[in-house]
Amino acid sequence: MFIRIILLLVVVVVVLWLLKRLFGDDPVTEQIESPESKKPEDMRQCKFCGTHVPESLVIISKDQPYCSQDHADRDNT
Repeated sequence: MFIRIILLLVVVVVVLWLLKRLFGDDPVTEQIESPESKKPEDMRQCKFCGTHVPESLVIISKDQPYCSQDHADRDNT
């Protein structure tokens, strides 16, 4: 009798977990971006170290591209 109650409890927990997983909002799920939404970005070469950096991350100082503010400061001194 005791084993039947435990087995029933396990079945109920598994069913509830499956229902929650199927119909519940899962915040962990990430939206997958389509290849069209990501456009290639131009790369710029750091004047100080030569590293290539995406244009959106480049630091411009005195019309020269740098990979970080530290390199811009060190090259301009």
